[in-house]
Amino acid sequence: MWFKRSLDATGAAVRAAFRQYLPGTDAAPKNSFVTVIGKVVALIANELELRIAAILPQLFLSTATGIWLERHCAEIGITRRPAASASGTIEATGTPSATYAAGIRFSIGNVIYESTASATADGSGNLSIAITATSKGVSTNRDAAAMLSLLDPLSWPGLSSTATVAAGGLGGGADTEGDAGLRARGLQRKANPPQGGALSDFERIVLAVPGVLSAWAWRVPASPGTVLVHFLFEGRADYIPESGDVDAVQAAIDAARLIRVDDGVASAPVAQAVDVTISGLSTDNSTVRAAIEASIRAMFLSRCRPGIAGDTFTVSRSWIAEAISTASGEERHVLTLPSADITLTGGAFPVLGTMTYA
Repeated sequence: MWFKRSLDATGAAVRAAFRQYLPGTDAAPKNSFVTVIGKVVALIANELELRIAAILPQLFLSTATGIWLERHCAEIGITRRPAASASGTIEATGTPSATYAAGIRFSIGNVIYESTASATADGSGNLSIAITATSKGVSTNRDAAAMLSLLDPLSWPGLSSTATVAAGGLGGGADTEGDAGLRARGLQRKANPPQGGALSDFERIVLAVPGVLSAWAWRVPASPGTVLVHFLFEGRADYIPESGDVDAVQAAIDAARLIRVDDGVASAPVAQAVDVTISGLSTDNSTVRAAIEASIRAMFLSRCRPGIAGDTFTVSRSWIAEAISTASGEERHVLTLPSADITLTGGAFPVLGTMTYA
């Protein structure tokens, strides 16, 4: 294992080398020419070691960053996921039987959406409009029932000034992938070479969709040839995907057309609330409580996966106690609820429910 030496340690090594290879010299006296030469050599050697220390982590995918990480991943066909725009359907009202061309703009906050296809109102004036955000990022996602405002209303006579996001929300919006996500996908690809339809292939395909945080694939016992893929999505409450996110992931699976299976199905996990009750919290204030809740949520993400029939997953009660204990500011607590381990099945994924401080 290589470790960078301190400047003092490098200087000491240089002085020792002078004494060893130039008998009679001493690089210790302050005004000695050898002392000056020794300091210069030590500084140059220290700079070289700084460069080595900077370059060494970039030699391995597991520690590389930035463009070096991108190069490692590019060699195995993995590229950084770009930012993506959210899309979906909104409900509005207009002139009965009237057709509205694509290009209608709506807004919510500072995000603008634009219709991508023409839409025709029914006999009562109700119409569904497919829209896509004109910008990119997780901030363009919207939950169902969110209200959008019509821009340029004078250009669209008869069309309602507001519209409502349809069931399923506006999904698929994502920020540019960070180093942590790219590194995890690169390592997953190295550990699981493509096999034309293995479960790891489906997980890799889904993880490549902008916004996907984690993915798990299973074969469905009751349906030979079918693979079920559960996944989590950035920017959603407890990372549980909306139907718009599922559509984006399903499109990626369909586009891959893996030959060893008949059907790949994307599915959002079912949120299973885990209520937690603790007592005897020695330092009980809003800051410590927030840290505890954040620690439990982080534990769910790092240690848990959905469970399905025939392949259930057990959330250990001790994991929750450990997460509470590692929260900043926590010194002592007694975990009352849950009173036992939690078994996940039916696609359930744990999310923090009601937090009670007795």
